[in-house]
Amino acid sequence: MGTDAKLTSSEVESLAPDASSLKSAKGLVKQAKWPKLEYSEQALWGECQGSGKNPYVAMVDMSQPDIAFKCSCPSRKFPCKHGLALLLNFVEHKDWFVAGTEPQNVAEWRAKRALNAEKKEQRAQEKLDKAKEALAKAQEQAAAVAAGKAPKAKSKTLLKRESAIEEGIAELKLWLKDCMRNGLLNVMDQRFKDIEHLKRRLVDAKAPALANMLGAALQYDCSTNEGRRQYLKHLSRLYLIASAFENREQLAPAWQSEIARLVGIPTPKEEVLAATMVAQGGKEVAPETVLVLADIPYSVSNGINHKYFCYRVARAEFGAYMLFVPSNAQAAAAMTERPLPVGTVLQTKVYPYPGVPQVPRILLEERTLLAQSEQVETCSSDFLVEEEAEQKAAREESMSFASSPPRTLSAADEAGIEQALQGVVTTAAEPQSQAWWRELKGVAGLAPAVEGMSQYLAQNPFADFYPVIIEQANFAQQGRPRTGTWYLCDREGRARLLSGRKEVLHDQVVTCLMHTGGAPFTAIVLLNDVDTILCGIVFEGRYLSLTYSEPKS
Repeated sequence: MGTDAKLTSSEVESLAPDASSLKSAKGLVKQAKWPKLEYSEQALWGECQGSGKNPYVAMVDMSQPDIAFKCSCPSRKFPCKHGLALLLNFVEHKDWFVAGTEPQNVAEWRAKRALNAEKKEQRAQEKLDKAKEALAKAQEQAAAVAAGKAPKAKSKTLLKRESAIEEGIAELKLWLKDCMRNGLLNVMDQRFKDIEHLKRRLVDAKAPALANMLGAALQYDCSTNEGRRQYLKHLSRLYLIASAFENREQLAPAWQSEIARLVGIPTPKEEVLAATMVAQGGKEVAPETVLVLADIPYSVSNGINHKYFCYRVARAEFGAYMLFVPSNAQAAAAMTERPLPVGTVLQTKVYPYPGVPQVPRILLEERTLLAQSEQVETCSSDFLVEEEAEQKAAREESMSFASSPPRTLSAADEAGIEQALQGVVTTAAEPQSQAWWRELKGVAGLAPAVEGMSQYLAQNPFADFYPVIIEQANFAQQGRPRTGTWYLCDREGRARLLSGRKEVLHDQVVTCLMHTGGAPFTAIVLLNDVDTILCGIVFEGRYLSLTYSEPKS
């Protein structure tokens, strides 16, 4: 690109991380603020006088397609207001700049960026070469099957692993049958010991995912009828997976891949890339816009599995991105893949894993951050004043809808809300960011959402949640204003109980109501036959993400 590129002010402004940074940067488009402004063929650098003794040193690298910024200020925003102002100054007032030789700090920074870009290109080429090689093998195998020839035999390593898994599964099924034969209530006391033993056995048998799923059965409180029902359902699902693995050769290829994933046999990245290229006739995948809408963490023995529900804007469909974060700090720091903040807008290449098509697991490659909404800080609703006794009694057992406020706010209420808003309202999103969130289109109410969930779970009984976008949603509460139960409702008056720890959920709902003022919003929800998890809301082109709080068992 270089400094001779014809950039416009609008193009530079689009690089701002948020509206407040852009406003601050425009305030620095003044020659008096910059005692030093210089440029070369590939870079800009300058000194901006701030409130401190020493000026901030800002620089811009324009030698690569993606413009890079660097500044000595402590801001965590990228680019910061100084880097953005430096580029705006150059685009609007190039005559303020003096041509010069790049100082050492600028030259070293640009050299390091060039080296990293070269390494990235090499890695991308190596990945493409491996994918092409895997593609050729996959096409050869597909041609052999089409010609009536037997597909390529499995490797000895895979056959050995499958044999070990079968032995572990046989022991698991025997225990499950014993539980049913003796009656669940008669083996409750020893279930902790049995499950821990079987978990170790499955790990030794190279079925870690199945071992983690078995360990998750201990989360249910079997002293209650609902807890025992969920425990039985969990064990039934384990038995179904175990039986499916034993009969995997009779299943469709997509289900063979799905069952292999559920027991813990990984699919190599090269095979994922090759399968996508085969589906596209050998063509490379084009980047697309992806919204990260939810993060559901699952605790396992040696870390946390994060399941990110992502929305592919162009296809208007969900995908699940999986990331394991080890509990060991050193191992976590060495990870090449980083966690995805909820509310992130990415431009990335998407590769679906082999498996069932309902909310497929996806691989995200060559990710570029386009925008990120700030996490909404839930605030305590302690500022809400107590209602009059007669008002409380009148609504004690009724359901009050948030779209119809039950009373007039007092001065104390208004002051409290104003104070709370100052702590939670995020900066208004940029127009392009608003456009992305406005792309979210969903169903018109809870009835079609539940219908979709039923069909989805019937097609994939191993699924944990059904992600859905519900338009024109709102909140309803039953019981006391502070301690009552919260529901998600639609404009037809249907409602579902929201899941989550009661105290956290209450503060999250109050925070959302502060942003919406009781008006309808678009809800991003995860559903199953028990849970209704609100992941976030879209209101006036902004996404307010909510942290998942697992209900106490």
